[in-house]
Amino acid sequence: MEEIFNWVRPILSGLAGGLFVWALVAFTKDQGKHEGSIRHLHYGKPFKIFALLLIPFSVFVVYAVSQSYKGQEIPAFLVALGFVSGAIFFPYQAFFVRFSYDDEFVYYKSPLVGAKKEPWGNLIDVGYSKLLQADFIVVDGIGKIWCSNMLNGYGELGEFLEKKVQELYPEQS
Repeated sequence: MEEIFNWVRPILSGLAGGLFVWALVAFTKDQGKHEGSIRHLHYGKPFKIFALLLIPFSVFVVYAVSQSYKGQEIPAFLVALGFVSGAIFFPYQAFFVRFSYDDEFVYYKSPLVGAKKEPWGNLIDVGYSKLLQADFIVVDGIGKIWCSNMLNGYGELGEFLEKKVQELYPEQS
């Protein structure tokens, strides 16, 4: 019986993780907050709770890694590095980064970049990172802006960008 459980456990863990991510995305709204003509993208409560819970969970993972057996140090360190990176990146994005836009400008605010307002004419690139599973835009004067599908307003931004890219770069359409 224990042998069957050992075989099923990774499958159940993967299904539980997949269900959790699906729930995070399912609670995301296509529309962001609107303030006049400005559209604000923001993370919802489920994602913010996840980002906060990731911090103590990552501390536990680092502790578990410190108990790894000889020969497991490198893989264990890489797992811990992934969790610690996530425990820094996700709360930073959820609580300290602000991204808004209207038909003319991109508004961005973060502790690293400061408050920026750049015209859409400064749009350099729109892309997707397979590693982070997130879209991004690159705006001259701001840099790379990560656009997760867990952002409220993500769907609306996608539709807007399709039209804006065609407007700015008609030769590439």
